[in-house]
Amino acid sequence: MSLFVGGWSKFRAVEEEDLKVFNEAIGMLKGVDYEPLIVATQVVAGTNFKFICNATSVTNPPHDYLAEIIVFKPLPCDEHNATITSINIIK
Repeated sequence: MSLFVGGWSKFRAVEEEDLKVFNEAIGMLKGVDYEPLIVATQVVAGTNFKFICNATSVTNPPHDYLAEIIVFKPLPCDEHNATITSINIIK
């Protein structure tokens, strides 16, 4: 639960439903493998998900880092898939 209307919830462990949204958004993304570690949510006209992930580039040699991926999942009545809003490297 967020501390104020429209705010982000506290980070928590990724649950099965979160993982479904994550995988729907990631889809056919190539070049980096992402493993979501924790998630926070924000209720808007739908839901924003902020995933903190382990990321590994598909290069030789591979490069490991932490990434923040923001995903938007529209309301069920909109009948659209979850989409990636942003991907940022956490330094």
